Amino acid sequence: MNPFFWIGSRRISVIVLLLIISLSCKKNDDTMATPKTITDRILEDSQFSLLRAAVAYAEVGDVLKGGNLTLFAPNDAAFQASGLATPAAISALSKDQVKALLLYHVLFGVVSASTIPSGLNAVATVGKGVAFVNKLSDGKIFINNAQLIQTDISVANGYIHSIDRVLTPSTGKLLTTIQTNPNLTFLTAAVKRIGTSNPTLLATLSNESSTNTVTVFAPNDAAFQSAGYKDLAAINSANVQTLTNTLLYHVVSGVTFSNQLQTGSISTLLGGNKLTITATANQITIKGNKNSTAATIRQADIPATNGVVHIIDQVLQP
Repeated sequence: MNPFFWIGSRRISVIVLLLIISLSCKKNDDTMATPKTITDRILEDSQFSLLRAAVAYAEVGDVLKGGNLTLFAPNDAAFQASGLATPAAISALSKDQVKALLLYHVLFGVVSASTIPSGLNAVATVGKGVAFVNKLSDGKIFINNAQLIQTDISVANGYIHSIDRVLTPSTGKLLTTIQTNPNLTFLTAAVKRIGTSNPTLLATLSNESSTNTVTVFAPNDAAFQSAGYKDLAAINSANVQTLTNTLLYHVVSGVTFSNQLQTGSISTLLGGNKLTITATANQITIKGNKNSTAATIRQADIPATNGVVHIIDQVLQP
């Protein structure tokens, strides 16, 4: 046997073996380096098991693979707190409802925590709603009533920020939000009643601007009835000025979600008149000047494109 040939063959074999190993490693490296999208991250992250079920049920996985997106992702605890504690609870809603819910949590564009401007910022969502992102001076960030608890989870098509609440999608302007709520028919009638005598309030509730915003403490129907308005006819025959003052007393300038309400006083659109807020870990109450007891917020943080509604169980008296 020619030793040179034998050595050459060995060299060739070694080279071939090295090439095979190199190609194999390159293949593995390519596999490991495959960019993961928002959808991919949700599929593998244990804190998002309920979000994963919602994405699958609503069939929005492909949407979340699109380019340049930011997802505010409710973790499992957030879903549980909202009453959607199991995949079965999620699928009890219609697919369209879950889709609208999820797309309200998504923004077009890649938004890291550091690029969010300080203060309150209105943002358009993929679901064509408006949400309010609030960056505080201490660095904490909220979207509506939810706090960002893990920021800047980087993925191939944007960012994921984990949040501690499931957001309620906005359904339009404040006026529309009030009119479409089945528990606010008396308030709807009252707004209509004063519309001609006080067009400013009506314009405030129905404006399209996300900068001229207000917060409405909205008495439910039972609250109006307890205050002496036995039926809608009583609203329609009420003194217009008295009714106007009453409604203005329920409106506060700016967007204030429940997590921003603090114990103290807050000015209303009824000039010179304030409400007294008492905020604890479990409950928020609002007391009017002439109320003997405080009203309780029964449903908080209903967003609109131009503000937010908190439903309360008493009519506030200035």
